[in-house]
Amino acid sequence: MLIANLTKYGIKSSSIDAVILSHNHYDHTNGLSGILRANEELPVYVHKYWDKPVRHKGNSIPPKNKNVIERGRLIKELGEEIYITNAYMSPDYGGIYEQACYIRTKDGYVLICGCSHPGLICFLNDRKSLEIPVKTPLYIVGGFHGFTFDDGIVQVLDSHIRAIIVCHCTKNVKVYKRQFGEKCTICTVGKTLTF
Repeated sequence: MLIANLTKYGIKSSSIDAVILSHNHYDHTNGLSGILRANEELPVYVHKYWDKPVRHKGNSIPPKNKNVIERGRLIKELGEEIYITNAYMSPDYGGIYEQACYIRTKDGYVLICGCSHPGLICFLNDRKSLEIPVKTPLYIVGGFHGFTFDDGIVQVLDSHIRAIIVCHCTKNVKVYKRQFGEKCTICTVGKTLTF
């Protein structure tokens, strides 16, 4: 299905430079095998807890492709714009660990999350260790599972969050719409986002 979707949008697997995986659940990992067939040397970035047992675990990653992130950092080998956060544990699904990704844009940063099983606050707090200025404009994109912000935190975040774009597994869309108003939009498969 992933290869079919990539083909539909004119993206060749061989043109992909790297893959960053947020967490080891099959719905986030099992399309990787199709990409690796066309791009055998593709680097795949995962966190240090990747191989811990977990329910709904995805397919394994060949050792030659696996790049393990021990702690959050700027991924210099991919350029000066991509950061991977530390991995954090959530007790759901048997203790899943998850990491997220920041991409620097011309006027701020985009935080991309998989499901945010451990919540968004830990990834937002990682800006300090990643040397990302906290007051910089921020766009947040991803699945937010059952997570919601406390209204007090929304007041603190509201001045620099430019958009919060919900997709995938987000359960509390109405809460985000209430908290962030027009800044909150829903993403769909195939939608192009420009920052």
